[in-house]
Amino acid sequence: MKNNILNIFDLAYGRMSSASSILLVTHEGTDGDDLGSLLGMMKILETDGKKVRAAVKGGVPQGLMFLPGFEYVQENVGDLDFDLLITFGCNRIGRVGFDELVNFSGEIINFDHHPDNTNFGKINVVDASTAAVAELVYDFLKYLKKTITKDIALCLLTGIFTDTGGFKHANTTAKVLETAADLMKKGARIEKIAYNTMGQKRPSTVKAWARGLENARFDKQQQLVFSVLTENDLKEIGATDEDLEGFVELLNHIPQAKFALLLRQDGDAVKGSLRSEQHKDVDVSKIAKIFGGGGHKLASGFKVKGKLIKSGDAWEIQ
Repeated sequence: MKNNILNIFDLAYGRMSSASSILLVTHEGTDGDDLGSLLGMMKILETDGKKVRAAVKGGVPQGLMFLPGFEYVQENVGDLDFDLLITFGCNRIGRVGFDELVNFSGEIINFDHHPDNTNFGKINVVDASTAAVAELVYDFLKYLKKTITKDIALCLLTGIFTDTGGFKHANTTAKVLETAADLMKKGARIEKIAYNTMGQKRPSTVKAWARGLENARFDKQQQLVFSVLTENDLKEIGATDEDLEGFVELLNHIPQAKFALLLRQDGDAVKGSLRSEQHKDVDVSKIAKIFGGGGHKLASGFKVKGKLIKSGDAWEIQ
């Protein structure tokens, strides 16, 4: 690891050590990487004797309720009586989804691996070379010589497993595999992670994927495969955003397409998820930025106000 990130590790842990009460948050609509990172860090801070709270806008997805400590994650921030805020996987403070934290004037430690991170924290533990925030947290804990228990190992390996697509994505480096091996040695069971994050499909998930495939279209000129799921689609199926996890990756497997897009209604907003692959040479983060979003070169997203309206065989956001 480079000296500059080690210096930042020292600064971050120094601030954690001086704080007595700490709030941990991820981005709205959390995932395996950021929730796993939060829960792993929460256990370390509690061992250090800190008063710790955790909050996630939208709550914990059902598929991640196998992670140790998930039941302590609240859906609301509550009072702002804490010394330090730590964020996981947020490229900007607005991604936390809590309005009361957007203008938070206290100190923030920002853990992230997105290349478009705005460095909004007082201390920014940001490394775009890591495959997952959980890999970065692992490096942080190893540097500090903290004991990584079986529970912490499970949380961190879940983050790495999900953000590498089960070790199938191009971000699966030799270091990622070495880290995963060490976490498995510490007791994390990869088959448990795979079953809970990828192996289970509820009836509503199967129906949502079927409707998504029915609505899928291929734009030959743009070499884009896309699908749309409206509010009526989701209501009729009885599906939620959680049921769509992994569907855009399925679209991305179509060999003729250079990138994939899923648009789905979320209240008065439309969420877009973009995916590509290394050999296709498309930076989807540039597309996401046009709509005010961001992320990684091969996996990005955005959210815009509006409704999905079908006009003939085309779709519009109004």
